[in-house]
Amino acid sequence: MKILYVALKETLPGSHGGAVHVLEVARQLARRGHQLTVVVQQRTRQPARETQDGFEIVRLAARSNFLLFQLEPAVRALIAEFKPDVVMERYYNFSGAGMHAARRANLPALLEVNAPMMDPPGTKKYLADQFLFGLMTRMARTQASIAKRIVTPLAATVPFPEARDKVREIPWGANVELFDRAGLDEKEIGDWSRKLNPSNQHVVAFLGSFRAWHGVREFVQVAAEIARTRDDILFLMIGAGDLLEELRPQVERANLQEQIVLTGAVKYDQVPYYLALADVGVAPFNTAAHPPLRVGFYWSPLKVHEYMAMGLPVVTIDVAGLNQIVRHEQEGLLYPEGDLSALHAAIVRLVDDPALARKLGAAGRARVVQSFSWQKHAELLEGVLNECMV
Repeated sequence: MKILYVALKETLPGSHGGAVHVLEVARQLARRGHQLTVVVQQRTRQPARETQDGFEIVRLAARSNFLLFQLEPAVRALIAEFKPDVVMERYYNFSGAGMHAARRANLPALLEVNAPMMDPPGTKKYLADQFLFGLMTRMARTQASIAKRIVTPLAATVPFPEARDKVREIPWGANVELFDRAGLDEKEIGDWSRKLNPSNQHVVAFLGSFRAWHGVREFVQVAAEIARTRDDILFLMIGAGDLLEELRPQVERANLQEQIVLTGAVKYDQVPYYLALADVGVAPFNTAAHPPLRVGFYWSPLKVHEYMAMGLPVVTIDVAGLNQIVRHEQEGLLYPEGDLSALHAAIVRLVDDPALARKLGAAGRARVVQSFSWQKHAELLEGVLNECMV
């Protein structure tokens, strides 16, 4: 089928979760034989149009993320040019251009929701909606009403009872071809190891955004505790974000730069080489630091899927959603959220029991290939798109 995929808040290329998601979904749908045009934002001097990986990217200049709904005429023009069979839009509070354009063109529409459509009371978005006399709620409800189907990692992200029957839960995935230890260049792995781990220590990795709810503060706290008594463990923190510059001086003041390595931002296609150095992958989420997570653990976390794809045992919190991806003592070790002594113990246990680490890692690789790859995501998404066409 011909699919117009509208993701106006995202830019391509990009290394954050949203950009990776859009790119991987488009790539896998194109591999399955569908014809795609992906509509994203234009930044700096990017070309307005280009073709890559079997699909077309169209970039539209946006004056503000709060005015993305104003791009509806441009999306309508693309519908007239491309003549899609279906429109798929990545939900954003102030967008809806794809949904409205699809309705005007009498086309079926699929809404992709990856976070709560409306944040719970007490959050900034909730207060903003109150200030705007419920405008954001009305915009969200309208998008849900237009959509023939809604896909999301967690049904609770869609708060409108009248839309419940439209919702289909589909988890995110991992690029199991890119994140495959067996497919990497051994010489390049050796080069990175000599650069980042010259003492050949055990490596415990954190990958992702340096934000409070990703548990970066907790990770550094536990890493520092372990480093005080163990000089054979290197903690490799891969990524960037709001808290990076807060944590860097903490590590320096503790004189732990050689045991807690902060890489900064890394290109997406280089991440597997960093993870190839690791023995354990850690995802120490702190849900209390992110009020929207009150609706449930709606993330389908890329880092966890990518750890598993790389054959790493995963240490993460024991909460509904996550514990259905990583099962305790099967693909990793789970610990009660906030229990840093349990996090400490789980990391040390896997470092000191390499046979257990290898067993859990191998099981994780098999599980993600079977159930949590982008290929599987696209297969399930294709089924929902077919529902839209009926």
